[in-house]
Amino acid sequence: MSLTVYFKLIRWKNLLLVTYIFLIIKLLFFPSFYVETMLTGFQFFILLLSILLITAAGNIFNDIQDIKVDLINEPQKVIVSKFVTVENAKRWYKITNTSGIVLGIALCLKIEKPTYSFFFIGAALLLYYYSIKLKSKPFIGNLVISFLIAFSILILGIFEIDFSVKNEYQNIAINIIIVLSIFAFILNLIREIVKDIEDINGDNALNNKTLPIIFGIHKIKVFSSFLCIIPIALIMLLIINYSHIYKITMLYLLFFSLIPLLYFLLKIRIAKKKKDFHKLSNLLKIIMFLGISSLIIFSIFH
Repeated sequence: MSLTVYFKLIRWKNLLLVTYIFLIIKLLFFPSFYVETMLTGFQFFILLLSILLITAAGNIFNDIQDIKVDLINEPQKVIVSKFVTVENAKRWYKITNTSGIVLGIALCLKIEKPTYSFFFIGAALLLYYYSIKLKSKPFIGNLVISFLIAFSILILGIFEIDFSVKNEYQNIAINIIIVLSIFAFILNLIREIVKDIEDINGDNALNNKTLPIIFGIHKIKVFSSFLCIIPIALIMLLIINYSHIYKITMLYLLFFSLIPLLYFLLKIRIAKKKKDFHKLSNLLKIIMFLGISSLIIFSIFH
């Protein structure tokens, strides 16, 4: 398997977003809020690499399991069976997954926190069972993948922050990380549901009982709109509580997070075609990126 095919298989753009989040928080956000960090530069790199490898392995295994549905929904994007054999994909899954888990466990032993090893083992197992069982379960699969994305933000705080240190700036930083994780969780949950609507034909053909199939597209659009109110409320709370301190950051959130979410709320109601839902899925991805980038504004104007 060529390197180009491997990078497509692991969805390198998604991994680049994880790297972007980690680097912003570690190199810019934590220092600007005087957060006492625990990991050395090399240990931080090992943590990031472990997360990337486990996530990449999950993407490979998911593609293996989704060959049939992807041939119906997105035949032009199918990689496994077209550009790489199932056997080779499984081999790369094992190598990538094992490398990520081993690096994670090694890091936990090095920093003398062996119980943290369960984070890496648990994430790998959850991604495995998501692909073979949980993905086809209505809503449970959506919740699992959204939780893992949010947890990929929280885990950096768990490993890096010295919680024995108590000061105002560090408390604000912790609160912002928690709010960002909730934001990521809800937005990805909505995006997973929108993708289920987009992929309804393939799921129907394979008898996958997703939310749009069980309840109908109209009801799930209403449900997605309801979920969208949560991140909107979070942003409004931030603006109300911190606009007197972080004026520029709150203006950024207003124009690049709140208004795009309100736009999504309007568009989801009138979306009908597959391409409409595809555009909305991409819009949520952009909103997520812009929301994460607010950490840069927080750091610069802190």
